[in-house]
Order: sequence, then C-alpha cells, then structure tokens
Amino acid sequence: MKKVLAAFAVSGLILAGTSCLAAEGMYVKGSVKYAMPGDPEIEYLNVESDDGYGFGGAIGMAMNMFRIEAEIATQKTDVDALGVVWENTGVPVESGDIRITTYMINGYFDLPLSGGFGLYATGGLGYGTTTLSVYNVDGDDSGFAWKVGAGAFYEINPNLALDVGWEYVTMDDADMDVEVTDLYSNNIVASFRYTF
Repeated sequence: MKKVLAAFAVSGLILAGTSCLAAEGMYVKGSVKYAMPGDPEIEYLNVESDDGYGFGGAIGMAMNMFRIEAEIATQKTDVDALGVVWENTGVPVESGDIRITTYMINGYFDLPLSGGFGLYATGGLGYGTTTLSVYNVDGDDSGFAWKVGAGAFYEINPNLALDVGWEYVTMDDADMDVEVTDLYSNNIVASFRYTF
C-alpha cells in the first residue's frame, strides 16, 4: 500500500511540475557569460589567462520537456602571462587575448519543479573558431566544438523565462603555425528566453 501511495505522490508531483512548463513553440534567447578559461599551451609555452566575458544568441523550438536550438556564441579572455612549460613563473603580457566563437546545435532536457522553477541539462555539438592575439601577432584556426551544462530556470510568465547555469565548452586543438592545445572554458551563463 505504501508503494502505491508513493507512486501516486510521485505521479502527482510530475504532473504538477509539467503544468508549469512554458508554452511550446519557437523561442529566441539572449545570453551573457562569465568565462573562466583553462590555461592553454602554445607548443612549449604556458599561457596564463584571466577570466573574461561572452555573449550569445539562439533560436529554438520548445517541445514539452525538450528543447533544441541553433546558437552562435562568442567569448573573450585576456592573456595575462607567458612562460615555458618547465617553469612555474610567467612573463607578464601587456597586450593579448583569446577569442572563441562557436556555432552549435544544442539540446535541452527541462525538469519542472514548482512555482515556475525547474532544472535543465544541456549538451551541444558544432564548429568553432579560436583567435589568439599576443602583441599584435594574430592567429586563428577552426574545428570541432562541443559543450555540456546544467542549471536552473524560472518562468517569469508563460512566454518569458530566465536560465542560470554552468557550461563546459571545449575546442579541437588549434594549428596557428604553432599548435595551441587545452582550449576549454567553464562558464557561468545567464539567459532570457522568449517563447512565441
């Protein structure tokens, strides 16, 4: 009997949560990011990077508890110092940055809770470009990119929602005459979604 009551309780929670989903349909999304990059290597050099920022935009389709979207996003972090891989210290860099621009197809699974709140998990695959600039010496390369993430959302009204979460974005190693490896970033992302 307890198992039956528990099953009814769980079913009720799921149905109650599902009722707080935003209307299905097309949506547009705008995002801002706080980027915390890894420190890439340029062959025998370590690159020390500062935290940075980014922006993104997407258009997608919401289908019950699932979403799929096409996203363009970019982020920029400053190069703080360069050093050889076998040393623990780096030489300060006065002018330098790393930019990553991605073009991805993302999927989302939304788990509604109550009161308009819910959780989401996401993953994306696509293509990206990395641009490295140090002392006005520029290089760029493109390749495969992917990401995973998770977070929470709040439905302000049936059409407008706020997402706040974490994402891990990584790129293929870049060949800019020299090889640049360990291109990844952990980002805190805040987004507004408007469903039509």
